[in-house]
Amino acid sequence: MSRLLEVAVFFARLLFTFLWLMSASAVAFPLALIRWRNPENNYLFGYVYGRVARAIMGIHVYLEGAEYLDVRPSIFVVNHQSGLDLAIHSRTFPRGTVIIAKKEIRYVPVFGLMFEAFGNVLIDRGDRKNALSGLNAAVLEMKKKNLSAWIFPEGTRNGTGEGLLPFKKGAFYMAIQSGSPVVPIVCSRLTRLVDVKRKFARSGNMVIRVLPPIETKGMLKDQVEKLLETTRAQMLVALAEVSAKAEAMDRA
Repeated sequence: MSRLLEVAVFFARLLFTFLWLMSASAVAFPLALIRWRNPENNYLFGYVYGRVARAIMGIHVYLEGAEYLDVRPSIFVVNHQSGLDLAIHSRTFPRGTVIIAKKEIRYVPVFGLMFEAFGNVLIDRGDRKNALSGLNAAVLEMKKKNLSAWIFPEGTRNGTGEGLLPFKKGAFYMAIQSGSPVVPIVCSRLTRLVDVKRKFARSGNMVIRVLPPIETKGMLKDQVEKLLETTRAQMLVALAEVSAKAEAMDRA
């Protein structure tokens, strides 16, 4: 494939994926009005949006450890690589789960409005008091409605896909406060298939692995750091393994 064609394919795929996101969000917003702040909306939207978006991008997702997605309530902690995570992880997203995300999502046209109306929690990471207040409210909601939470503990995208950025403590604080297990989810390196800096997007395989739950019952607040380090260490090992597996699948 010539370089010019490669760049054209890159922009075309991202454009059509973005247009599909806007269209799907506009169609789904009335669902939020009918089922206001119902987290089941997240699962339904992800299922519909994700299937089409992955087809546009030519990405095939293989899931390992699906049985651990049924543990509820849980704190699902996931590595964050790209805006395409929504499409890729919709293959994994469990029912009865709210998403904890940064407040900037509110300003994404159409999607931001729908996202908040679905009952997800937006926090201001730059304001520690506000962030803790939002996390405490989420813990109360989880206990009341038997909900799980989905969090990207890196707090921002790791565009290189190499390793993991430092984790923030919020997810692990929530896990201990709610007594819910931490369920790590790791997705193979995306930059093999989609690289914004180099402007290329090709079809290929991604592997997602759901790791066994890490129990938190009986843990105290001063064990947040230990829980964070344990989780991160397991995810780093799994990330290397699933990335190697995805590359091998592409070569086969």
